[in-house]
Amino acid sequence: MNTSPASMNASSGQTEGTESTILLVEDEPVVREVTRAVLEHAGYRVLECNGPEEALRVGSEHRGHIGLLLSDVVMPGMNGPELALQLQSLQPGLIAVFMSGYAESFVLRKVTHNKMAQGGMTNYIQKPFTINVLLSRVAAALRTHAKASQATLSLSTR
Repeated sequence: MNTSPASMNASSGQTEGTESTILLVEDEPVVREVTRAVLEHAGYRVLECNGPEEALRVGSEHRGHIGLLLSDVVMPGMNGPELALQLQSLQPGLIAVFMSGYAESFVLRKVTHNKMAQGGMTNYIQKPFTINVLLSRVAAALRTHAKASQATLSLSTR
C-alpha cells in the first residue's frame, strides 16, 4: 500500500502533495523509531530528537522551515507544551501535535493552560495509536494550518 501524502486522497485524511518537515520529539526509543519510520514512509521529512534539549538545538540549527512539532507531552526536563512555546519563537507558525499515553483529560488540561493553545494550533494523539490515526492527525494539522495561512494571505492582498 502506498501511503505517501502525494498519493493519498482527501477521504483518507491526507493532503495531496504534502512536503513538510516534522520535528519528532519522543523520549521512548521504540516509539520514536517506529513513528519516524511511519512518517518517512508517508513522505514526510523527519528530524528525530530524544528529548526537549536536543529538539531546541535542532530547532535553532535547522536552516529550513519546520512545519510541525510532533511531541510527547511528558518528558524529562521540560514538557511538550513548554517545548512548543520555545520552538515557536525559533520557528514561527510551528504547528504542535502532542501525543501521550496519559489520560486525554490530563493532557488537554496541560495543553489548554499554556499560551500555545491560545495563539497556536494544537492537536492530540492518544498512545498507543494506529498508523492511520497518526497520519490522519498529522495531515489534518498541516492542512488546517495551510488553509489558515492561505486565508491570511488573501486577506492581506485585498
